[in-house]
Amino acid sequence: MTAVARATDPETSHEAAASVGDVRESQRFVHSLLKASGGATDEALVNTTQNLGFPISPSGLRTRRSELVRLGLVEDSGERERLASGRRAIVWRVRR
Repeated sequence: MTAVARATDPETSHEAAASVGDVRESQRFVHSLLKASGGATDEALVNTTQNLGFPISPSGLRTRRSELVRLGLVEDSGERERLASGRRAIVWRVRR
């Protein structure tokens, strides 16, 4: 699925749609990060994507990860890690 903007939408909407690109590419990227890491929290995934310069927002990343969970490709590992905030978070992993 590719993001689109209506012909009547402002120029900024078209720019935003073009910047989103192919959702499946983003899903593959998130999946590959989880596979390579053996598992990660959303916060760790965000930090990694920012370090790599991959153009995805934290919200977009969480959405892609959630889609992968719905597709049965990613699962809750049962592990929890502390975030920078002190809260505990799910460690997500590629489904075995």
